[in-house]
Amino acid sequence: MSKWGICLISLFTLQCCVVRCQSSDNGGIKTQVISNAEVGKIYSDFSVNSTIEYLFQFRSLQFKTQGLNNKSRPARVTVECLDATRALPVLVVLRQAKGVLSWQLPLIVPTKHDKVEYHRTSRTLCPNSNYQRAALYNGGPFNSFSSEIGEEVDIIISSSSSQNLTFMLKLELENDFVVSGVNDGRNLTVSPSEPTFYEFNWAPQSLDTVILRVDSDDNVCMVVSIQNISCPVFDLERTVQFEGYRQTVTSRGGITLTRSLFPLGFYIVFVVKGDDYDCTGVSSQEPTQRSKRVAFSLHPSIGYEEYVTATVSALSIYLAIYVIALLVSVAYFFKKQNNPDFFNFINDTTSSQAGPPDLDASTSGGNIQPYCRRCHRGLDTTSDTTIAPDCVSMDSSLDETDIDTLDDANYDKDVIRSKKILYVCDLARKNPKILRKKSLMYFWNLLTVATFYALPVVQLVLSSQMVLQQTGNQDLCYYNFLCSYPLGFLSDFNHVFSNIGYFLLGLLFVILVYRRDIMHCKAAAEIRDLDRSFGIPQHYGLLYAMGAALMMEGILSGCYHVCPNHSNFQFDTSFMYVISLLCMLKIYHTRHPDINASAYATFGVLALVILVGVAGILSGTTYFWAAFTVLHVLTCMWLSGKIYYMGRLRFGFSMFRRAYNLCIQEIIPNPCAFFKPRYPSRLVLLILGNMANWGLAALVWIYHLDSSFGSYLLAIFMANLMLYTIFYIVMKFLCGEKLLLQPAAYLILATLGWGSSLYFFFHKSISWAVTPAQSRSFNQPCQVMNFYDKHDIWHFLSAFSMFFSFMTLLTLDDDLVHVSRSKIPVF
Repeated sequence: MSKWGICLISLFTLQCCVVRCQSSDNGGIKTQVISNAEVGKIYSDFSVNSTIEYLFQFRSLQFKTQGLNNKSRPARVTVECLDATRALPVLVVLRQAKGVLSWQLPLIVPTKHDKVEYHRTSRTLCPNSNYQRAALYNGGPFNSFSSEIGEEVDIIISSSSSQNLTFMLKLELENDFVVSGVNDGRNLTVSPSEPTFYEFNWAPQSLDTVILRVDSDDNVCMVVSIQNISCPVFDLERTVQFEGYRQTVTSRGGITLTRSLFPLGFYIVFVVKGDDYDCTGVSSQEPTQRSKRVAFSLHPSIGYEEYVTATVSALSIYLAIYVIALLVSVAYFFKKQNNPDFFNFINDTTSSQAGPPDLDASTSGGNIQPYCRRCHRGLDTTSDTTIAPDCVSMDSSLDETDIDTLDDANYDKDVIRSKKILYVCDLARKNPKILRKKSLMYFWNLLTVATFYALPVVQLVLSSQMVLQQTGNQDLCYYNFLCSYPLGFLSDFNHVFSNIGYFLLGLLFVILVYRRDIMHCKAAAEIRDLDRSFGIPQHYGLLYAMGAALMMEGILSGCYHVCPNHSNFQFDTSFMYVISLLCMLKIYHTRHPDINASAYATFGVLALVILVGVAGILSGTTYFWAAFTVLHVLTCMWLSGKIYYMGRLRFGFSMFRRAYNLCIQEIIPNPCAFFKPRYPSRLVLLILGNMANWGLAALVWIYHLDSSFGSYLLAIFMANLMLYTIFYIVMKFLCGEKLLLQPAAYLILATLGWGSSLYFFFHKSISWAVTPAQSRSFNQPCQVMNFYDKHDIWHFLSAFSMFFSFMTLLTLDDDLVHVSRSKIPVF
């Protein structure tokens, strides 16, 4: 065969191959090839069916890369087909040199109760150069190259429908795909079928941490995902959870990102959800076409020096408080050494009482000891009955009924407590040593409870932190993501660290109480009858327990802020309940030293309170709130009866018989005398207390404040404590007592501290009572030293406020140290 023949045969064979490639019959399907398709051109009026498919070949995409400094403009493909159905969809397949991407039209997006169809989709292709980065990230070889490489994209459109389905196709190059650095941002619009993503690269020798901030002027729910630079990119609702860190966002979001987590940079992926259920907890009935306008930016985070400066500055303030406390203690010591007048006064007073009692003097009140003996025995001070040798009952024991061992003890106690005007000596009959041991039981019980409570708490929050890091689900923890700085295994170090004030100031309070305890013991050893006849009986065990509770509040609040969420909020509030109740007991025991609830009963009640709090947080239904309101009101009424009658009112089946006898014998014969209050001061306190509690109960139903049961329960305790403290101070002034300079200063500082701290508390940066996405709408940048936000300021100020409140209670009755208990009124 001649050369020309061979050439003709070869040319014919080549032409047949080309024709076969351009119009092939694979099982009856013909592929129409659009070679050298143009970027930016809209291809419409094309139809596919079960016999025809289209292949678009884009060969003019050029990407310039230089090592890890990717300046590429990736392709974005938009496909629309209004005729496609769920049963007979249009299939879209994109082939790149190193990957394949496919989806179908209509795109099915699931919602809470249905599935929504989208007939228009838009997807950004992963640049080929980033497949190389994926190899480097996974430990494989990576070759830096600078030559121009061609990016080829083949798009195949097909369908199994017997009817013609008209579609539209457009491929364009993304602008501003790479975020160049910090303080750089973008504005974009996304929808469930049109997700998008951007790329961020770490600049050499730049910061190792950046903060991503996301803002939107609407509340459409979306997911923001941070993924390593690798291909494929998970940018659909059903796949976005497979890679990286993610969080739901409505109007605001943010996250702190470090080079150690994403060494090669990261993608910022935006995916709109099919409905708003994941962001609001409520299934929304909205139009199928959902779009969201988003603006995001990257800002530099702080460095190592800022961490050190912020933490050392806070510690320096607490160190200054310790130094001031030391200087005041030293000054007081030297003042005491140079001013023994007080002790000489007490020694002179007690020495004058050492001889036989003078009944005439006792009648006029001039001799304190005989009066004290008589009021201890429930006798009238003008009686000439034989006086016992000691004014304090010596039959005390660790049993709470220690003064009831005699046959007539209950009668004796009831007679004393029914007196119209009571003095402290009437209610200070027990042995001071026994009272001290009982008081210390609060401290030891608190340590036991704290140990067994804190250990599982620490384990749980650390497990939550590990789950957060392993899954990348940022919705597990309610952080202020715009002011959340990681350190070590902690994702939010600054909010954990700011709780150190509770611990340090609680420890300082324990030290100051111990110092006062030692001084009191030495004075009691030197001065006869100091513990029995003068001043307010001391309950140092309660004070130790208060300080230890403040320390535990710091520990547990820090644990809560490791991963704050709806389920573990009680970790942050449990010891606030303890502190509130201990402070109220301290105030009550001040003037009622013998009427003290046992430590076991106290912590039993606290356990019940915490149980109710957990139930309210987990359920919080209308029926629960109604039941709690009834329980709250009934508890107030029960406590009112106990307090008004000094524990003499007994509840039981016999109370109905007693009520009947009371009506027959006292109310009906003389109703005016019966309803005249016997104890006006107590009645005023109880009326105010009940009004405050009933008001709190009413607010829940009037303003529908039923979204945060834990905060409401804490408000009940704090409101009652504040009311009782105010009542106590007012009664001191009404009884002619005074505030010394030291407690007055503490009271002023505590009041200022609480006022300012509550301002920051109500201007919150998170809210666990709502969904994670809604909580992020409260997120705010740092306020102080670019490290602490408003909630951190609340931690600092509330720690000082509680410390000064404790110091107020510790020193409140220092003006009565040298006053006989027979002259200190009970209120």
